[in-house]
Amino acid sequence: MRKFTGAFVVAALMAGMLTVAQPAWADAGAPGGPNRSTCAFLSGILMRVGNADAAAWLATIFSNIFGCDL
Repeated sequence: MRKFTGAFVVAALMAGMLTVAQPAWADAGAPGGPNRSTCAFLSGILMRVGNADAAAWLATIFSNIFGCDL
């Protein structure tokens, strides 16, 4: 019983954070900051990716998470 206590505490903390967390939309200024264009920041990351297939895969992920049209 005692060895599972830490796991339950961590699970409860994570569940609490997930219920309170805000979605990271591009207009909220998530990774680029509040006064910067997040979509431009993500576009810059994609330009540095050397593999075209990997860049397309990342663009799909970024567009789903942040709502950017990359």
